[in-house]
Amino acid sequence: MTLDLIKIRRDLHQIPEIGLEEFKTQAYLLERIAEITAGKDFVEQRTWRTGILVFLKGSAPQKTIGWRTDIDALPVVEETGLSFASQHEGRMHACGHDIHMTVALGLLDELVQTQPKNNLLFLFQPAEENEAGGMLMYQENAFGNWKPDEFYGLHVRPDFKVGDIATNTSTLFAGTCEVLITFKGKGGHAAFPHEANDALVAAAYFVTQIQTIVSRNVDPIQGGVVTFGSFHSGT
Repeated sequence: MTLDLIKIRRDLHQIPEIGLEEFKTQAYLLERIAEITAGKDFVEQRTWRTGILVFLKGSAPQKTIGWRTDIDALPVVEETGLSFASQHEGRMHACGHDIHMTVALGLLDELVQTQPKNNLLFLFQPAEENEAGGMLMYQENAFGNWKPDEFYGLHVRPDFKVGDIATNTSTLFAGTCEVLITFKGKGGHAAFPHEANDALVAAAYFVTQIQTIVSRNVDPIQGGVVTFGSFHSGT
């Protein structure tokens, strides 16, 4: 069977779903995986909620190598005008997970042609964007005895030329640590600011000053990212 990867990507692009709600996505992936692995007696499979694990038992395994793809989408309205645009209102594969899944299926198709020497694990992970699905799967022992010694994955970069792959020998992506900060002050009338303790101004000053973490506290040779992505104030 020859996979039509373009069609698969476009099919997936039309059914974007939020983390832990990827029911149509999981069903579609299970169908493709069943087609790819049919008749391969060295392949096992598990599901965890909307996630999928596919295990290829090696012929003389010395380690287990994992490949991971995320499968969820974002709460974004698609306005691309594409013929294969999202059919789920307010949902879009705006972060490339449709392509990530397609790559994983294509790689799985290549690697099941002959039984590999080492064990291989393909992880189709839900809830990358909103619920740390990989951590949830680990905490609930979804991997069982299939824990990889090495884990690989990729992310698309539309500014690269087709066929180019980039990596480096140290940190490649910023880590995510979400912070919620509340500033409390004394309200008042805009015409009498001296009678108020303006929390909005204090918060705005804080957001400006926090940028000096990168410019004045991180080694210029190293990298750092500090982003406050949402700010709410007033009524």
